[in-house]
Amino acid sequence: MENIFTNLGYTVAKNRTSTNDTLVKMLVIHNTDGTPRWIWNAKCSTPLFLKFYNAGSFRAKLFTVLIKMIFVLKLQNILFKKMKLYFPKSENSIFDCNEDWAVFTGTVGPNNKAILYTNQSFYKIATTTTAQSLIQNENQTIQKLASIQEAFIVPESKSMTASVIQLSDISESDLRPNTISNAHFIALNAMCAIEKRTISVKNWNAFQQLKNDFDQIKDDRIPTNLLRKINLLLSKIEENEVVETTFAHGDFTQWNMYLNNDKLCVYDWELASTDKPKGFDFFHYIIQKGILVDRNNWNEIYHSLNEQFLNDSNELFHKISDDDFKKYLKWYLLICTMQYVVVYAQQPKWHMQVDWLLQTWNDGLNIFLSGEKTSRELIIMDMFDCLHNTSYATLKFTNGLPENLSELSDIDMIIHKSVNKKLMAFLKNHSLISKVTFSPKTFMNAIQVVTNEGDFLAIDAIWQLKVRNLTILNAQNVLKNSFRNSYGVKTTSVIDTTRYVALFYILNGAKIPKKYLVYEEVFSVSEIKLDTIIQDYFIDENRNKKTLLQFIKTRKCNRKIHFIKNNISYVIDVFRSFFQNTGFTITFSGVDGAGKSTIIENISYQIEKQLRKPVIVLRHRPSILPILSVWTKGKEKAHQDVISSLPRQGNNKNFLSSFVRFAYYYTDYVVGQFIIYCKYILRGYVVIYDRYYFDFINDGKRSNIVLPKWITQFGYYFLLKPKYNFFLFADAETILARKQELSKATIEKLNTDYRTLFSKLQSKSHQTTYKAVKSETIETTLHTILTTIKSN
Repeated sequence: MENIFTNLGYTVAKNRTSTNDTLVKMLVIHNTDGTPRWIWNAKCSTPLFLKFYNAGSFRAKLFTVLIKMIFVLKLQNILFKKMKLYFPKSENSIFDCNEDWAVFTGTVGPNNKAILYTNQSFYKIATTTTAQSLIQNENQTIQKLASIQEAFIVPESKSMTASVIQLSDISESDLRPNTISNAHFIALNAMCAIEKRTISVKNWNAFQQLKNDFDQIKDDRIPTNLLRKINLLLSKIEENEVVETTFAHGDFTQWNMYLNNDKLCVYDWELASTDKPKGFDFFHYIIQKGILVDRNNWNEIYHSLNEQFLNDSNELFHKISDDDFKKYLKWYLLICTMQYVVVYAQQPKWHMQVDWLLQTWNDGLNIFLSGEKTSRELIIMDMFDCLHNTSYATLKFTNGLPENLSELSDIDMIIHKSVNKKLMAFLKNHSLISKVTFSPKTFMNAIQVVTNEGDFLAIDAIWQLKVRNLTILNAQNVLKNSFRNSYGVKTTSVIDTTRYVALFYILNGAKIPKKYLVYEEVFSVSEIKLDTIIQDYFIDENRNKKTLLQFIKTRKCNRKIHFIKNNISYVIDVFRSFFQNTGFTITFSGVDGAGKSTIIENISYQIEKQLRKPVIVLRHRPSILPILSVWTKGKEKAHQDVISSLPRQGNNKNFLSSFVRFAYYYTDYVVGQFIIYCKYILRGYVVIYDRYYFDFINDGKRSNIVLPKWITQFGYYFLLKPKYNFFLFADAETILARKQELSKATIEKLNTDYRTLFSKLQSKSHQTTYKAVKSETIETTLHTILTTIKSN
């Protein structure tokens, strides 16, 4: 801070050094890290420091009103912190320290500049060599603009010293525009016309220098995958690619301008240059406002960009294609991200806004990587970037590129509980995520993500390592022992991973998977009692878990008050699971040969691996009642007859007999559906029916039932509706090539009847899915079914 006043001509001190020194009492508002942000003469009767503040959002406007009210009530000397400095008498000072003034100390870093406001003027004070170059560039740019254009207003500028420039106050209207308007486009079009040229990438000196600076970055705080994505995009750029460059402000944002009589008053020209890609300022205004003021996600920002791209006042992009628009958006994101990453790497501390910016730019770059990576892969990369500087560690994670995670694998990670909120916000706002569900428990958050391409990702964010009501390991200690692997992902140590895996499987009554048995040797050098006990289970996998269980229970984290807390938490989690982890029912219908059995086998596996839900497969009905022939033939003989006989061979044509048979099986459905719901659905199972009640409606003959359709259709309305109902069909020729049990005419009629029924049911239902799926390749059919399940 003393350096700021030195550049203004005062060598200030906390103690008097001369009788000529003047004591100046000041008030101050601090940054979150305790350093001064705004300082002003305590004699000021108005909040001059608000000249530095952008009241663009509702919260900011509320803050402005509150500050003004404090000054009106003359409470500033009571509410704000005080400080005092002694100012020596100086004939070379740039301002009078006894008059009204306010100082903004700026952002710490290589471009740091403080700003003084006094006597209707701003003074920019450079505190670094780089900042000196920036303010002198601003001074020269303003003087040039003042002489060649009238489309917008710029302040008067004067260089006072190498470190200080004076700027006139152009904030007379005090009106900052909240949205891009015709005045903005007039200014943007005028700036673009000042200087523009077409240049090849290899001859684009500014870009080549930026690339060189970017390559020199060595800062572990910069997210690993962001750097990888930028380098991937850079590698795809042809040296002979032609780019249109123009004059640009460089930081064209709502906090650097005012609106006066429909004319834009623009200041802060230090980043102005003549070699920015076309539309740079246009993109910058909308994107920066979306991130820092409106706190929008990338999807919302991208929508605004496309909306303004079509604005009739936007001459920058008149008569250009959507592809060219995206081309210049890509150039903006690349240059802006690289430019600021270079700056951030030199800043000792980051403001939270740096995370906002990096995260949104990172998401924006995904548009241009869709041909290189799947949405699931990009989400995984971005998630680890989001968590890059937080306290987390993955469990059982392979040492490879994070996005190469198998489609059937999930991500288990230990986090600090406070990180859970950040992770949830990231997933809710990511542009490539179509659906995300959270199932929080007292010790973790089970997260399921569906991408915009229909792929699935499961994440367990854990802040307490527990098995039921027992804490098995100290999560904070595990985090302390973690390390960042060669691909930028924080991972638990080998010994902590092995402890967790062993404890999890042993205490759940399961055998330790073979792939983890090789880690037994990590315990051989450990003298920790827990490790000694666990090692015995590696040697004898059938060993009773009683010894280990007793040891875990005697640990401090499971005794006394912790014992009570753990048990209360466990009860809460069990209660929550009845509402969070419920399963659902899927039915598959179709004629024999349509491929139901193969699809059911595959879909069961996919659901267990991706949705992480156990699956139970039932045939046709709940089966709490046996088939009718059991009562006359006995169970074994009746089932043998069913297996050996072909379907639809019954010769029953009697209405009464059919009605009795239907009533018997209908009772099975009515009563059985509640038993199935309580036994499986409430416990998180997915129940799959191989054929369902719809056979009674369209193919009653299969069950030796001949009744009018209206009777069986009427009965369906009293049943619990399965969440997903799929009718698999294929051409009659395809089915006959697989099975020759039905005639071509019968197959075609059944296909038509089922599709008509499903269409009718779907038209009357918004919560249940009835979908006819053509059974082609297994991969295509599975993808259609899984996408339907995941998107609902």
